[in-house]
Amino acid sequence: ASASFLEITPDAQSAGMAGTGLAITDNGSTAIFHNASTIAFSQDVMGASYSYADINKDFGMHSASLFYRIGREGKHGFSVDSVKDADFHWQDGAEDHARAWNVEAAYFRNVAKNLSLSLTLRYLQAKAYKDADSKGSVSVDLGASYHRSMGILDEMASWTIGFQAANLGSKLDGTAARLGLGGAIDLPFSMDNRLQVALDFNYLLPSEYRHLQAGIGAEYNFLKYGIIRGGYHFGDNDKGTGNYGTLGCGINFWPIRADFSYALADKDCFMHKTWQLGIGIVF
Repeated sequence: ASASFLEITPDAQSAGMAGTGLAITDNGSTAIFHNASTIAFSQDVMGASYSYADINKDFGMHSASLFYRIGREGKHGFSVDSVKDADFHWQDGAEDHARAWNVEAAYFRNVAKNLSLSLTLRYLQAKAYKDADSKGSVSVDLGASYHRSMGILDEMASWTIGFQAANLGSKLDGTAARLGLGGAIDLPFSMDNRLQVALDFNYLLPSEYRHLQAGIGAEYNFLKYGIIRGGYHFGDNDKGTGNYGTLGCGINFWPIRADFSYALADKDCFMHKTWQLGIGIVF
């Protein structure tokens, strides 16, 4: 449990869509949690967000992030985040718990008209129980995104493919490297109504954590300000977060956005009774 929180979606927007985010281009302030290269195709110049997650009534997780696109065309920039105080409470009492936190910094850049790349550096520190020594680890993420417009809906529709190789080089027990591939379609039917559909696949290694995860999710913006979300996550109950459905909602009152998500999971699933709340601002 010392670092398993890395596999939990930190932000409520993606959590409501079953954790998808490898190819979503409108989540700039939280994209570093999934694939920082997608920020290059964001419509926003800068933003920040904060999220809180109550996981299975056993621990809470706080996360904060920000991003900035540099230059007139915003073809490159940086993003940083901090996930702190992931507090794992055990049945022995509130004083006997594990704790983990990490900080990340990412640089992203358009290398071609429709292609962007990113590099993320992460430092993670964790301890398995109250009196244990803290252990630290450094790892990197590599990301890539390809984004194209579609010849429908007045050429406002688009599709994106995202790839990420995450947590490379970590030597901390309880962490796993991950290879992810995702796709997303964005269909703006009008100024006030918009549909996004996303599909992600993630393969975790090494052998003791080896398994395939998948998530499919959708988000619908209606009447300009309202947002509803849903999805389903496929996983391994023994090696990951398991199988569960998700629901989410939000309010987008530019430049402020607030989101909520809830996991529909069985009692034997790690995500049982999990809810998340987030707020963000963009410019």
